[in-house]
Amino acid sequence: MWRHRTARTLLLSIALLGIGMGVYLLALGQLLYQLTGSPQGFALVLTLQGVAAVCVLPFTGPLVDALDSRRVHIVCSLGRAVTVAALAVAGLTRPPGAVIWIAAGALLLAVFDNVQRAALFKYTAWHIEPSDRARLNGLINVAVQIGALSGMALLGLMLVWTSVATALLADTAVALAVAALVLGLPAQRTEEPHHPAASVLRTALPLTLRDWREMSHRYRGDLAMLGIIVLCAADFVFQSSVSTLIVPLVAEHYDGQGQYVSLLEAVFALGMIASSPFTRHTQRRALLPLWCALQAAAAVALAATPHPAAHFTALFVAGFANLSSLTWLITTLQTRAGPREKAKMASLRMLSIRLATTALMPLIGHFAALSLTGGFLTTAAVMLLFTTLATLTVTRPPTPGTPPPAEPRAGLLARPK
Repeated sequence: MWRHRTARTLLLSIALLGIGMGVYLLALGQLLYQLTGSPQGFALVLTLQGVAAVCVLPFTGPLVDALDSRRVHIVCSLGRAVTVAALAVAGLTRPPGAVIWIAAGALLLAVFDNVQRAALFKYTAWHIEPSDRARLNGLINVAVQIGALSGMALLGLMLVWTSVATALLADTAVALAVAALVLGLPAQRTEEPHHPAASVLRTALPLTLRDWREMSHRYRGDLAMLGIIVLCAADFVFQSSVSTLIVPLVAEHYDGQGQYVSLLEAVFALGMIASSPFTRHTQRRALLPLWCALQAAAAVALAATPHPAAHFTALFVAGFANLSSLTWLITTLQTRAGPREKAKMASLRMLSIRLATTALMPLIGHFAALSLTGGFLTTAAVMLLFTTLATLTVTRPPTPGTPPPAEPRAGLLARPK
């Protein structure tokens, strides 16, 4: 796979996105903690991002399915670069209502991020052979985590000589680099013919209603598929909870030493990376409840003890389980989606994530404000609910009459040109 230019370019661009996200999430979390003195500020921003995504995702799938996914990806990268630069300026100048301005920028980033992910999901589904998707999806998530580790390390170095707000500009540079890389990808000869952007935008609402109606008819009554879509939220709710609770965890048990924020997040990312070599063993339907249960157990361990060794072990195990679950769910959705449903399936996945984040993060943030232990135990309870759903989903066979759809013809990885 590494011999193929398209795969290499995708993985490199995703690693760069991971660097930008590693810098952005940690820097934004610390900036909001400085401005508000509470983890609720970051939890609120995550909630608002969920609201923005819920509003835009019903249109995202049909639009991306009708457009050139590579061009959509590039436009989103450029939009991200401009928005993060504006957030950095707001953090440096701290105008009246700075938190509101930062929240508004985070809302716009949520729009760009979700559209970009739908474009990546579609591009991968069209250009990667079905037999290679689990492997590439695992490598994609490893690339994200390696990038995130690099971003965390970069942020730690930058904070030695600059402010958190200035560090956000690193994400701007990364987004511009991603746009340049994706611009160099091969022409998309294997995708369904797309329509001019102006034509699609003029017919956005009728197109959206028609496409969702057709898709809902196709999967009507397939409860196993519905369970898989809902379960896509589990891993991201856990990740968001970790990001929210890491700063107060360090404040309570590590004397507020900022480097431990990066270190603990890095251990979680290392756990995700460690699962990649075992893809052939972890990508089994029957193991899905185990991955959810391990994340619940990790949250209990983080609540139960102040010892660093227990924190590191719990986060490593949680990262391993998180990526194992995430990879299986993405690969299954890419395989089950029809040729004209790739981006819409990505939208359903992200809509599930955002709805769950919007509903659950205020709850977790509320209990985290009362006590750190309460925040982690609430996270554990949420993951136990997802474990129950995973058990019901994997024991239920696919509904008759909704077999996996035919796959698109071989992509670039199957026949290198």
